[in-house]
Amino acid sequence: MGKKSRIPGKIIIHFTLFIVIACVLVSGCSIPGSKNTTAVSTSPTITPSVTATTPAVVPGNSTGTREGLLNISVGNYHVESPVAVFIDNVSAGNVSANASLNLTVNVGRHTVKACLIGACIHEDIIVLSSGPSTLDLGDRIKNEIVTGPLRVSIGGYNAELPVIVDNATVGNVSGGKPLDLKISEGPHRVKVCVGFICENETVEVKFGKQTFVDFGDRLKRDVEFSTPTIRIVNTTQAGSRVTVDVEFINPSITDLTMSTTVRVAYSYINPRTHWRAGDSKESTVTKLVKAGARTKQTAVLTLTGGSAYIIEVPVLLDNPEA
Repeated sequence: MGKKSRIPGKIIIHFTLFIVIACVLVSGCSIPGSKNTTAVSTSPTITPSVTATTPAVVPGNSTGTREGLLNISVGNYHVESPVAVFIDNVSAGNVSANASLNLTVNVGRHTVKACLIGACIHEDIIVLSSGPSTLDLGDRIKNEIVTGPLRVSIGGYNAELPVIVDNATVGNVSGGKPLDLKISEGPHRVKVCVGFICENETVEVKFGKQTFVDFGDRLKRDVEFSTPTIRIVNTTQAGSRVTVDVEFINPSITDLTMSTTVRVAYSYINPRTHWRAGDSKESTVTKLVKAGARTKQTAVLTLTGGSAYIIEVPVLLDNPEA
């Protein structure tokens, strides 16, 4: 047997490296290792939600602004006229000896203004969320605002009307029941209105001296009716035909549809018996009347039954307001 030849180890190592490199370069060979794999799925892709960190919201305000309680009063100071209260120049309501204001406002500094018909005082206050803040303005109003008495009357005019002093409603006055006020010293414009028609007067209020203003005669002269009214203003007869003129009066500040029924009672000679008999006729009239206006509508009634008709005074049957 021939002698076996032996391949040197160095050549084997080189040959092995050559095979490995060749396999890497030739398609179909791979080297085991880690691999990123994206699974394909028919289900929707879910995007994780990210929640941002936000400050905690204090209960009581949707915007997160902290709030506190504020009580405003005038203590035992008695005033006939209500004291108007403003917080940072925004109207907050009225206070009197028997009624205080309980408000919820934002925490921090606020300016409170209290006005007694023509004169005001101001005071700053800090509102906290830890407890209610109280402000009694009675002593300041009593000591700093000089007032005088004012009586407003409408005499015997049949109505109940609001009284307006310096563009602020301060109460109501009615026939035979005047309104007594205590307001700041100085000139004031007093007004009462029936619908669109107003009576005005400027008065000078002085400390310790009663001031009077009466609108009764002016109202009777300028505003004959204080409520919506329907009345008959004229009636004519020509044989069996009766014409009744109806006036609709609307002193209010809104348009009204007004309606009424006119009734005419009459007698006549019955042609068969030659005796006088009685009967009546009715007619309904309706009218749209603008605010602060008056208008007329005519009702025509035809009498039947005989001859020699004699009518009575027509009357209205229904409420004038529709």
